[in-house]
Amino acid sequence: MDQQKPVVEEVPIGTHFDYPADQPVTTYEQERRELLAEYTRFARGCGRLLKSYLIRPAGSTDQLVVELFDATHAQLVVTCATLQRGGAGRAGVWYAMGTLADLARFLPSPTRNILVLPAEPDRDLDGLCAIRSILPVWPGTDGFTSHPESEPPL
Repeated sequence: MDQQKPVVEEVPIGTHFDYPADQPVTTYEQERRELLAEYTRFARGCGRLLKSYLIRPAGSTDQLVVELFDATHAQLVVTCATLQRGGAGRAGVWYAMGTLADLARFLPSPTRNILVLPAEPDRDLDGLCAIRSILPVWPGTDGFTSHPESEPPL
């Protein structure tokens, strides 16, 4: 079987989103994009090199979007504008976790998966993230924060 490589194209940050371009932007999607923009400002303020990519997996017509990759720390960043897992056809934490798992396959290792949430997760959600090796972060008083035991720090 022929082993083709995916096509990975760097694109300007904020020009492509993991949301159908032909659909009206929902309130949830607008909140998620605002959270992404806020985290982007925070990471740039910390001097990080940020990138965004379009990925076309080998043998597929799909186009995957990496909205934010912190090249300084090899961190894949996905935002979720809710602390709910999902349901009723809504995107939620489960969708964001699946997005992290899917996109991480195409990025250089070692990659740390960062899930940006609108607020601090409860113990149950924090535990779910921990067993999936995902670092949850959320807005704090001085930018974004995570639990103190998280290594390496943001």
